[in-house]
Amino acid sequence: MARTLKEIQADSERVSQIYARNCDIKRDDDWQVLKLAEEVGELTSAFLRMTSRGRLKGDEPAEIRQQFEDELADCLAQVLLIAERFEVDLDAAVERKWFRYLDKGSGDA
Repeated sequence: MARTLKEIQADSERVSQIYARNCDIKRDDDWQVLKLAEEVGELTSAFLRMTSRGRLKGDEPAEIRQQFEDELADCLAQVLLIAERFEVDLDAAVERKWFRYLDKGSGDA
């Protein structure tokens, strides 16, 4: 069963609440954005390793690929948490910001 973006956002919020409770973290506005920056850094590191521009640390290519995918998932979840925190309708925002170009054809973004 596929989940909607809203469902993924709500589930991400629940997981983050569990994480905060287990790690005694205060999830304030600053934490939300700083955590995203941390996750983007981890994604960058995984990308560099996956593209043979970082230390492999003895990991196999399949492990490194999975780490890249996991970090990408972390970034997505953190974006969803920020949207949840600030009551952003991501469906509407993506429609407005990105998908409006679909109606215009191949015009400049």
